[in-house]
Amino acid sequence: MRYERKYKLDLLHPSALEQAVRLHPAGFRLIFTPRQVNNLYFDTPDFGAFHDNAAGVSQRVKHRLRWYGQPFESVNDPILETKIKDNFLGRKESFPLPPGRYQAGQLDELLEQARRHLGYGPELQPVLFNAYCRSYWATPDGRFRITIDSGLQFGAYRKQERGLLPYRLPGVIMELKYEQEDEEKSDFILQHIPFRQTKSSKYVTGVGVCYGISA
Repeated sequence: MRYERKYKLDLLHPSALEQAVRLHPAGFRLIFTPRQVNNLYFDTPDFGAFHDNAAGVSQRVKHRLRWYGQPFESVNDPILETKIKDNFLGRKESFPLPPGRYQAGQLDELLEQARRHLGYGPELQPVLFNAYCRSYWATPDGRFRITIDSGLQFGAYRKQERGLLPYRLPGVIMELKYEQEDEEKSDFILQHIPFRQTKSSKYVTGVGVCYGISA
């Protein structure tokens, strides 16, 4: 498993955060072209995953459908992902679904395949659309990685062709990621990050915005 340490910065422009990452003495550099990340999150009718996350349950699981690029409504080569968290440690299991292009408002076939793969029935429901721009950074040895997410957009799941992301939120989310065996080497990295670590979940934020449910 790997450590995933988050920093939510509501008043900082993405370019200012990227400059701070460039100036880190560990030598973080951009490793991929920034791209739009798109998600469809699943949950139970009583929002069990949401409440577990909001309550800070140490061991929890979250399922989502992920695809990349614009426009958001064009679901290209989706991947089913399961995020498994244990406090600050996490891991991700990925399951490619049939490749191709789908419409975000017409996913019934993909949703049924996702349920079957995960061993669920109708109790696992699509709940939340989400998109953001992500840039990817790493130290020269690749042991420590940073992602910077900006331009957060959200929308409650619904079947339609357009207007799926009506809510846009300011702020930037930075996440530092490294493998569990590198924890002893993390002090130098953490000491030179000039921000306070926070708790931040895009899913919890989106459900709060779209459904009015308090964390």
